[in-house]
Amino acid sequence: MRLAALFLILFLLSLESSLSAKALAVASDYLEDNTLTLTEENSAIYSIRLQNPDSYEQMVKVDYDNQFMKALDFKEEYTLPPQSSIRIEFNATAPKYDKNNNLFVVSYTVHQLTGPSGGGIPFLTKINKSFKLKVIKNPSKFHIDYDYAAYAVIALAFLLYVFRKKRAWKRSKRKFRKFL
Repeated sequence: MRLAALFLILFLLSLESSLSAKALAVASDYLEDNTLTLTEENSAIYSIRLQNPDSYEQMVKVDYDNQFMKALDFKEEYTLPPQSSIRIEFNATAPKYDKNNNLFVVSYTVHQLTGPSGGGIPFLTKINKSFKLKVIKNPSKFHIDYDYAAYAVIALAFLLYVFRKKRAWKRSKRKFRKFL
């Protein structure tokens, strides 16, 4: 029994050395706190790199959130030659600034479509990644903060009310003096 266990362990170790744990990899641009900060209605290039460390060709597909990103020179499927990488660029565009809604999550998914040829069960990976898109208001653009505008209208109405009351009070004082 011990001899069978020893042979089994030796067999598994020999398999491990013949198998390599290489797989599709996705690298992306560095973002501080994983956040892309853009001024409203401006855009920036965000890129990812698909890397194939294996010795065989791989086919991959990229799905992405097209609400805020548009892929440049996009293909339905990408062919990655052995031990190579491909760069995909996206034009990320910020929407108009809204103080109540200025942080968005943007995501993309890379699907491996083909694996190694030959026997065995192919292991096809699917990599999901996301980052945050933070929209800041344009300092050179005039913005109306509706909360402050409402407060200003209320304050103006109150001052107008006080002014009219004061004026009415003065008129009534004059009429009272004439009466005496």
